[in-house]
Amino acid sequence: MVINEEHVVAERPAHGERREALLLVARSIFAVKGFQSTTMDDIAKVAGFTKPILYQYFDSKIDLYREIVAQTAEKLLTSLREAVDTAQSPREKIEVAFRVYFEMVVSETDAFRILFIHSHEGETAGDLRAVEFGLVSFIEPLIALRIKPDHRRQLAAGVVGIAEGAATAWLIQQEGKGWPTPSEGVAERLAARSATLAWGGLRSVHLD
Repeated sequence: MVINEEHVVAERPAHGERREALLLVARSIFAVKGFQSTTMDDIAKVAGFTKPILYQYFDSKIDLYREIVAQTAEKLLTSLREAVDTAQSPREKIEVAFRVYFEMVVSETDAFRILFIHSHEGETAGDLRAVEFGLVSFIEPLIALRIKPDHRRQLAAGVVGIAEGAATAWLIQQEGKGWPTPSEGVAERLAARSATLAWGGLRSVHLD
């Protein structure tokens, strides 16, 4: 069998673009309806494809959902690592991490509605936990205190909890207002408030 390499190369971008388009459509529907209430028929209809075509790209609804979550987590952690690498002091690293986090929450609202509003029960509950564990592992080395590893991880989890709690509260407030365009500087304000709370708590930590 002879494979036309030029034809294969030409087809790849179209396949990739269609796949990304399907992910964007699914993300917007999951954000509104949640995982349980969304069907593959819903996604195919909005995307303008038949359901069999959708299944050519994703084996199931849960596979599609988990790719959206994985993409969000990867983008967030990559952005956090790049930003923190340019910071100097421990406090600056914490502040930069909060800013990057909330900038993404505000700019990619659908992704975080999926994570924080719809992913707390059923077969998708573990996906949110995996994202949280990844963030805790990222924050741990930023806590420059001479404390035991278990203590450090608990504090890192607390910092992540502050960020997640503030993000969830903001998303619920936006939902209650009918999802208006986020006000200017909202990410910076959320980050500053959360960083102040987190840093104030970390400064008071002592050996136990």
